[in-house]
Amino acid sequence: MVAGARERFAQRLTALFQLAGTPVVKSVVRRANIVGTPGTSRVTVQRISDWRRGVGLPATFESVLPVLTVLIGDAKARPPSRNADRTLLDLGSWQIAWQQAKDDHGDTVRPVREPDHPPYRGLSPYRAEDADLYFGRDNARAAVVGAIALVEAIADMARLVLVVGVSGAGKSSLLAAGLQANPDTRTPVPMSPGARPGETLRAALDRAPDGTDVLLLIDQGEELFTLCEGSAARRDFVEELARVTAPGAARRVTAVMAIRSDFFNDVIQYPLLAQAMRNASVIIGAMCEAELREAITGPALACGLKVEPALVDIVLHDLDAATSDDGKAALLPLLSHVLESTWSHRRGRTLTLAAYREAGETAGSVAATAERAWAALTADEQRFARSILMTLTVVGPRSITRNRVPHKVMVGDSTDPELTERVLGRLVDARLVIMQDDEIELLHEAVPRVWPRMAEWVSEEKEFGPARHRIEEDARTWFTEGKPNSLLYADKRLETAGVVTGGGGSINRIAQEFIAASIRRQREMSSRRRILLSAAALLCVVALITATLAFVQRGAVLRERADAEVNALINESKRIENFNPDASIRMALAAYRIRPGNAETQARLMATQAYPVITTSTDRHAGRINGLAYDPDRRMLFSAGDDAVIRVWSITDDHVPVALGPGLRGHRCAVNSVALAAGGGLLASASDDGTIRTWDISDPKIPRALGVSTLTAPATSIAFTSDGRTLVAAGEDGALTLVDLTDPAVPQTRDHIPAHTGVINALAMSIDGTLVASGGDDRTIRFWSITEPGRLSPIGEPLFAAAGAVEALAFGPDDRLIAGTESGTVRMWSLTDRAAPRELGSPQTVHGAAVDALLFGPDGQMASGSADGTVCLWQQTASGYQPFGRPVGGNLGPISSLELTTDTHLVTAGGDGRVRIWTRPAADIPVATDGPFTSVELDAAGSRLVTASTNGRFQVWTVARDAVTPTSDTQAAPPNHGVLVQIRPDGIALAASDSSGGGLQLWNLADPARPTPFGTPLTTRTEHFTATGFTPDGRVLVTGDDDVSIRLWDVGDPAAPHPLGTAASEATRPFQSIAISPDGNRVATGSGDAAIYLWNIADRHHPVLERRLTGHQAAVSTLVFAADGRHLFSGGDDETIRAWNIDDPTHGGPDTEKVVHTPSVTALAVDRSGRRLVSAGVDQTVRLWDVSNATDPIPLGRTIAVALGSRWFARFDGTDDERVIGVSDLASERWTTDPAEVADLLCRTALARADRWNSADQALLDTRIELCPH
Repeated sequence: MVAGARERFAQRLTALFQLAGTPVVKSVVRRANIVGTPGTSRVTVQRISDWRRGVGLPATFESVLPVLTVLIGDAKARPPSRNADRTLLDLGSWQIAWQQAKDDHGDTVRPVREPDHPPYRGLSPYRAEDADLYFGRDNARAAVVGAIALVEAIADMARLVLVVGVSGAGKSSLLAAGLQANPDTRTPVPMSPGARPGETLRAALDRAPDGTDVLLLIDQGEELFTLCEGSAARRDFVEELARVTAPGAARRVTAVMAIRSDFFNDVIQYPLLAQAMRNASVIIGAMCEAELREAITGPALACGLKVEPALVDIVLHDLDAATSDDGKAALLPLLSHVLESTWSHRRGRTLTLAAYREAGETAGSVAATAERAWAALTADEQRFARSILMTLTVVGPRSITRNRVPHKVMVGDSTDPELTERVLGRLVDARLVIMQDDEIELLHEAVPRVWPRMAEWVSEEKEFGPARHRIEEDARTWFTEGKPNSLLYADKRLETAGVVTGGGGSINRIAQEFIAASIRRQREMSSRRRILLSAAALLCVVALITATLAFVQRGAVLRERADAEVNALINESKRIENFNPDASIRMALAAYRIRPGNAETQARLMATQAYPVITTSTDRHAGRINGLAYDPDRRMLFSAGDDAVIRVWSITDDHVPVALGPGLRGHRCAVNSVALAAGGGLLASASDDGTIRTWDISDPKIPRALGVSTLTAPATSIAFTSDGRTLVAAGEDGALTLVDLTDPAVPQTRDHIPAHTGVINALAMSIDGTLVASGGDDRTIRFWSITEPGRLSPIGEPLFAAAGAVEALAFGPDDRLIAGTESGTVRMWSLTDRAAPRELGSPQTVHGAAVDALLFGPDGQMASGSADGTVCLWQQTASGYQPFGRPVGGNLGPISSLELTTDTHLVTAGGDGRVRIWTRPAADIPVATDGPFTSVELDAAGSRLVTASTNGRFQVWTVARDAVTPTSDTQAAPPNHGVLVQIRPDGIALAASDSSGGGLQLWNLADPARPTPFGTPLTTRTEHFTATGFTPDGRVLVTGDDDVSIRLWDVGDPAAPHPLGTAASEATRPFQSIAISPDGNRVATGSGDAAIYLWNIADRHHPVLERRLTGHQAAVSTLVFAADGRHLFSGGDDETIRAWNIDDPTHGGPDTEKVVHTPSVTALAVDRSGRRLVSAGVDQTVRLWDVSNATDPIPLGRTIAVALGSRWFARFDGTDDERVIGVSDLASERWTTDPAEVADLLCRTALARADRWNSADQALLDTRIELCPH
């Protein structure tokens, strides 16, 4: 309580607020600052809250005068109250009260609780008895009180108020500590709906004393839709609630119901609740900074404790970083838990920043507490603990809610009641589970969100968790009804029940007994049927017929069951491919093993080549991984975690991360970064405890701690110089420190300089070890020279990253630097002139959250990892860099660090504490450019690929069986002009034309790394060339002009080309495509007028238009001749592919029409055998056709959907006819078209351990399926 006059001043101010009608504090602040005297300090929500609680006193009377003026005005505007203290409306009385309080020299704050009493509630909500510790929600409480007054004042309105907010917004605390503890003249009656909400409501009201007004506080309103036994019970509750809150009800009951915002659509299905939502609802949103500061400091001060000022700022910063914009309202449990942990680590009577670090900080406190409790359990106890926690968690399609279970049911129904009781006690002691009124409940919905291990369980149980709850409910009904056979499951329901309850998924004894009884019952019934059939077989021949029919029917049933399983696998594989590609690939392979000849399973398996296979470590950190370091010589990986541990991993030959020992321990707080010195024998680590530690890892199995260097603030990142003798360390205080490690056991600080105005998040060291780049919260990147021993010297001006804080940096070859920001943007600079960095390309945004990890790989490739859990691969281009694949998910939680173990294997680490090794997608090829592609061509041998784009450039790529590598990038036209290319069959010459107008240039590709022009450009008679093609012998080039004519050129000597013949057509639109027959004597051109023009060019000097082919209903976008030269295939914008017999001069229409792609066909190509055709469309699909009979193309398998963008090109790989190359603006792929080869490749490499299934797979897959048969 507050002492003497100070207490009276606080009480008077609270009384004045009530007399004024309890206005919203923010409104009072706004109006007070308007009427306040200029030059006086501004009024804030925090100050008013402190004054009302007696935590502080206005420094001058003038500082409180504007508040009093506003409140007195509001009070006078209301109807006068006979019992009101009239001195509250007199400013003179207020000045006397203020002076008396100022003259009272008692302690400013006197604790209301003992210092040993926890000021914070952790993940538990504040109770009514905690009202004196409940701070920061005055505005919310005032809004609810106002809504209550509204519904009580309007005669025809139900007295019902809804308090709506996300889980973790503080609704339960508001009802208990805010309303139940201060009910005014009403009798507070708290309740939660439970399974039978109507009965619970009536029982709660029966407990209230007669003759009193009731304030009914309904917490966890979402239980109406999660725990309620059915719609009838729900209607019963709503009708009873409507009756008791009706204006004319015999007893005056005002109800306040708290409900989660994600149940909005459920709430509005009931008129009573919908009306309350519309007219009397209060949204509990995110707390403002002032409210958060009050929630941090208020409880501590009330317990006689002090709060270190820096702690408040750091906690607020970490909360902001740990939650997305749409998650700010849900952070209160996280805040309360970390503050409770900080309190438990305090020293003396002050909550310090050091205690906060030791508690694990915001992101790791809950996870660390839970993980410690988990680690203390035996294997059997862990299995039971998981089952208990998941039984208490309802995993729905949209949300996660808590499930309350009676204690006697949880223990009594268990397969081992004694073990269950023991584990429950451990979970209660760890404050993960609470027990009250003989019911068990998860402490808070936040637990599975912030504890990575449980988040992983939730992810796995999304498929079968709801089914398990239903099975356990059905089992209990069967048990209580006396175990009748009529309630047992039949065949179809048993198919999934065994998987759901087995394998450690449930410890519920009754559920397992129920399933076992159902299986026995089905076996008995099957046995009886077999006996009857056998008896019948002895009686007559009809039995034989019956048995035969039964066998046939059984076969049909088995086939149907297999078909259903295959369909489920295919559908699930498609659904999860973007966020769980590893499981998606396994499901596709399983479907293929069941039905290897099925077109759908083949197509699905082939489509998975675009996704990585991911191997996840069995061991983990107890919390987030913040940094990685990899030693390629010894194939050792080191990871830094929030659990203050550095783990050591061995990467096996088949790319599995295996933990070695318990890890390196010595830091007291989270380890943020690890770095290896050249040679691999020395490891350094940086921690939130403000130390840099060095470790001797000459023998990684027996690491030794060496020395310690202490910084002035928590260390965020470190980097070694190239000689391994010097370490650069970044601090949370924005400073850089240079540490001399000549003797690693005795680190020496050589330089310490202020570098940034905020936290430094990232460091990068140039390849030559002479340049350091640092980036931080101040949105700048700064450069430092360390050429002079022991000194850091700034270089040039800082770069400003306008897209937010700099989160990641990486140096690459050619002095390139890449940066990632908190907004998800990636930027690159050239540092050839280190004093004047030059940005390359434009900022790129492909991720949906902060880019926290970057690295450079081979051949100008890069990788980025994001807080959205995705990885994206990038290719260096002439003017910058481009993604050559879409971001792919597969990490559970944010990705904080990346490492490359081989050219095709990437290590990721992040929020769930596990290490993952990604096997790069088999189909990925790094073909990318700075602008959209305009054309893609291969030479006859298939060893040279040429692409062209809208930025006036063409690129040459070397194609080998196992790789596609960039060779050159050449400017062929002005920037922003499209280039169209054709490569001569021998790959030595290239024709490149400017699609925006101008001539056509022949280029010499004899040295593909340095293309040079042949002579001067060929000139067009009109504005520009629209289509070009070489004859198979490479001696003639055919061009189409925009005057709808063709021209032939002799290019036998590309350095001296000259024109041959020309011919005109009657086309009304320019040509969009061109094809030349295998014998070189015919040319087909496709026009925008939907027609094909066929030309005879046997006489090169006198080409002749043979005829016009009609049939398409829109522009003809692509053409290719069949191998026999007598048939032509065409694709158009009318969604069709057509086959034409061009040997019959009287035949002017197509022989075959195939509607295959929507809305248009973009590419056609024939393989070298001439027997297969590949087509691609803007619907992002590819299809193969058997064209052995060219007049009737037959689809080979199903359409393969590949996310390659809308405009893309498909060509058969010249090095292997079983592979197809697809190039587009979003991604480029080279995939195998033989599903058996795809399966074999997976089993030889990525799925060598395919017998290892996780529980999510088990929910859908039959584990007897042998993915990789020997």
